Amino acid sequence: MIFDRILEDSLGFLRRMLWSKTGKPEACRPPFQSMRTFEGEQGVISLLEGRDTPRAVRTWMYCPKRRELNSAQMVAQSSSMDLHIYCDFLGPLPHARTPRADEERETIANQRQQGKNVPSHRIQIFKASHFLNGDGFYDYELIFWQDRDFYVQGVSDLNKIAQVAVDRLARHCLMLGEPLKLKADDWPEIIDNIWSEVRSEVMAKVAAAS
Repeated sequence: MIFDRILEDSLGFLRRMLWSKTGKPEACRPPFQSMRTFEGEQGVISLLEGRDTPRAVRTWMYCPKRRELNSAQMVAQSSSMDLHIYCDFLGPLPHARTPRADEERETIANQRQQGKNVPSHRIQIFKASHFLNGDGFYDYELIFWQDRDFYVQGVSDLNKIAQVAVDRLARHCLMLGEPLKLKADDWPEIIDNIWSEVRSEVMAKVAAAS
């Protein structure tokens, strides 16, 4: 299923990314490139590109600052974690022109005409260790995932809206103090509030342009 494949792609990306950081000759090249970085009082967020799934829309990583540790202490502190935020679009791939893909597009269009919410994107939030653990591996954990509908009437490119929402979510992490301590139940309200703001802004722009 599409949902299972998205999770599998995300975990595969995380494994390759962490393995590339070992520096071993057999390690693969990093599967992403840092395109933009923003610094906050407690941490830094980086916009990443190169996640090798055709459904990737946005990839962010939040790293807490570790200025109080020297290099030896940093290596020894295996519990130190980073936060990864992934956004992938759902539905058929844009280049897919199979009968099944066309049927799915038609179904989605009909549901939207009826005023129904149709999940357009999946947001996933992972914790991943910044350093090797005592066994010589990296730890990672899926903290939260949610399918959301980023549809706004009058806007055809839903990926752009999703990017704005996820970008704002990543920036919000800089203001949370310690986002790594948030539980799964804490994230829905944060995302709901951000989406409410973004949706209102997009609707206002659409109304102004009409």
